[in-house]
Amino acid sequence: RDTSRSAAFPGRSNVQMAMRFCLSAADRFDHVAAPVDGRAPGKAVPAKNGLAAGAGGVTVETAMKTLSAKAKISGLTLIEVLVVLAVLFILAAMLLPNLAHSGKSPLISCLSQLKQIDLGFQIFATDNGGEFPMLKSVTNGGTMEFIYSDHVFPHFQKISSLLVQPKLLACPIDKTRQAATNWEALNDLNISYFLNADASTNNPSHSILAGDRFLQANGQQVKSGLFTLTTNLNMSWTPDLHLGRGNLAFADGHVEISKMDSLNSTLQNQPLATNRFCVP
Repeated sequence: RDTSRSAAFPGRSNVQMAMRFCLSAADRFDHVAAPVDGRAPGKAVPAKNGLAAGAGGVTVETAMKTLSAKAKISGLTLIEVLVVLAVLFILAAMLLPNLAHSGKSPLISCLSQLKQIDLGFQIFATDNGGEFPMLKSVTNGGTMEFIYSDHVFPHFQKISSLLVQPKLLACPIDKTRQAATNWEALNDLNISYFLNADASTNNPSHSILAGDRFLQANGQQVKSGLFTLTTNLNMSWTPDLHLGRGNLAFADGHVEISKMDSLNSTLQNQPLATNRFCVP
């Protein structure tokens, strides 16, 4: 062994080992019956592009092309990829709403229900000259006469065709109220929300239309029936439900979560000095 040549070219042994590995790999492509250039098997093929041929006349270049062709054959086609993506999209569309609903708090679920109720009254007012059913007499298609009956359900029954189902009227956290199975059986024990009989579309962004029934006046819980709100009352939410918070719906269609310390100012900022709340 010429040690002087190895010292002069320290990388030559590594190159030789790499070439031997490539030739050994080429020899293993036993699925190639004969060289692609027509020579007999076992006959050495002259070097091409600086790469020596192995047994069977298969060059390293030919072996690499064969590998590339096999990789293309084993890959997914464009149609298969699109089908997989479509299936994943459908599964995501089915699962995500359920996951979102499962993580929704009772306060947010209640707010969503109140929003749908608010929209039902909005549609009624649009079709009836800007008036809610509580402001129209029964003979004119309203429910005005039921205000002093101590019952709230007739007002909600009036817009039943505009609501999806009666269970929207029962707050998920209100365990003392059970959702009605149909509109004909609806009564006050199926309802969790009060209605403002004096709600007006003249100043709709400030006029309260409905809200959670868990109200307190001067520290005393508001009872079922007709409650008259005046400016000398200190209003708040009961602390046991919604953790001292509650939801309000307004005559312009928007809803909001009201905290304990802001409820009184919101209620006292009504367009009218006196408001009649129908509490179930």
